[in-house]
This record gives sequence, C-alpha cells and structure tokens, in this order.
Amino acid sequence: MPSTLDEIVKRLAKKVKRHPRTLLAWFDDAGAIKIGEAYYVVKVDGFAASRALYPWCSYRDFGFRGVTGAVSDVIAKGCRPLIYAVSIGVKPEHVDYVEDIIRGVEEAVNLYGGYIENMDTNVGYDDWIDVFIIGECSYMPLQRTAKPLDVVILPRRVGLSAVAYIEFSRGRTPRHEEVKEFSCKPRACIEITKVIEECRRCIDGSIDISDTFAESLYQLSEVTDVGFYINQRASEMLHPLTVEYARSNNIELEAMVLASNEEYIPILIARQGYEEQLIELLRAVGLEPKTIATVISDKGIRWFGRAVPIAVWDYVAGAIKL
Repeated sequence: MPSTLDEIVKRLAKKVKRHPRTLLAWFDDAGAIKIGEAYYVVKVDGFAASRALYPWCSYRDFGFRGVTGAVSDVIAKGCRPLIYAVSIGVKPEHVDYVEDIIRGVEEAVNLYGGYIENMDTNVGYDDWIDVFIIGECSYMPLQRTAKPLDVVILPRRVGLSAVAYIEFSRGRTPRHEEVKEFSCKPRACIEITKVIEECRRCIDGSIDISDTFAESLYQLSEVTDVGFYINQRASEMLHPLTVEYARSNNIELEAMVLASNEEYIPILIARQGYEEQLIELLRAVGLEPKTIATVISDKGIRWFGRAVPIAVWDYVAGAIKL
C-alpha cells in the first residue's frame, strides 16, 4: 500500500539535521531556537490557488490569507512575526494578478506587524504563495503538549469555515457576507500573543486550528499520549450563523465543530487552576473564550462520553473526509 503524504513527511522529518538548540518537536506548528537569551520561531507555509482560493474570493484575498496562515502558527507559539519572506507564483496568463497578491500580502503584514525583507516571483502551472516568517518571543515558545487534568480553552467560536466549505462543495456561494468575508480573508488573532505573554505560566501547550478542529485534537492526543473529554455543547462553540445554517440544513452541530477548518485560532491548553485567569485575559482583548474539554489519560477524543470520529483534510483529494 503506497505511503500517504503525511507518512512520507514524518519519515523524512526524522532524518533532517536540526539546530543543536532547537526547542520544539519537528511536528509542531513552527520551529524554534534560542540564541543567547532570545527566543525565535521560524515558520513556512504555502497555498495553491487551485486548492485554497474560493471562487467568490479575490487574488488580493489570496495574498492576505497566505500571510495569515503562517502568522497564525507563530501566534500559536505565543510569538510575534518580525521578518517575512514571500514567494509568489502564477500561471502565465495570470501575471497581472501578481500585484493584487502583493497588495494582499502588504495589507496582512500591516495588520500583524513586522517587515517584508525578501520577495520572489515565479511562473508555473498553478498560482501559489509561500510565506516564510521569523518571529520573536518573550518567553519559551508554547509546545504542542497537554497533560492529564489540563483544561482545553477555545478562544472564540468557530464554524464559519465549515459553512463556506459545505456551500462550496454543493456548488453554491454563501449567502451571508460574514461567511464570505471569513472564508476569503480570515484574520489571525494577534492579540492572543499579549495574553500568552501576560500569563505564560497559565498555559502548558497549544495547537493551531489550520486543518480541521478534530484533526488538531487528534494530533495533540497522538503526540502527547493523552486524550480529550469534550464537555461543552456544540451550540456554545459555534458561531451563531453556523448554528442557524446547520439547523436549517439538518446537519448535526457536532459535525460542524469537527469540520471547522483553517480557523486560524489556537486551542490553548491551560494548567489546572489557571483556566479562569486565562479566560479573563482573553475576554479583556475582545475574545469570547470557552472551556471545552478536559485532558484525560486515555488516548482519543470523547464528547460527553461518545467516541468522536476524526475529520481530516485530505490534501490529495482537496476535501474534508471522515
């Protein structure tokens, strides 16, 4: 049976030469090193327009989203983006789109902070963007880790991404402007970095929701040998528009949570006894945090006792699959 792309990457990653002062595991959201007394993270991320650009979105949105995807992983480590390098590629007939993509990149960098220090352009058989970031951290970057009895916090409601994906799969454009705006130009929450800096002792770990919500929890479960007991109602975790959409289309609310993808918000793993302090700080920066689960010693995910199926982003098919 041929290897999956994920299996190939995992096998190769174990063989690469890493910095002697590396701080994070190879499977984490970003890489990190300590130089002197300073902490830095490095992140590279990329998108192909054929897989990542909804037909109702613009190429300026594509540039903005490319930066957001990379920045979100930096934020999940509790760090701030400092330096960007960007590679843009287009089909020969799309050369005129390069300027739009760059405008979107500039808009995102102005929002998140930092400086564009290098840019490269290419022509090929698809339109794409790759973003490299060096970020700076006030403290040791957060790891992808969790311990039994830790509390799982979702900083804001999710689900608009699932609505956009389902509508696209059905050959439709979302009717709600808020859904279209989120799917075209999702914004990473740079304010979370301030919260992590203020309450670093409150947090054991984090993971970014970039593929699907379910996949994020399963990845944490796999690498830390723990499990998660979800004890929050789906309606409290979902954006109100998502709840309305799911009910009007006879879709289970739990399925909308699990299929939420590319939300660009980190799931935070709070130390037991610190969750209220962390929630208070998240509210202070305008978020609507919820405690959604407890970390347990048995691997896997259960929602009020029921086993949770994994919903993953299949890169080959370009689709979410159970």
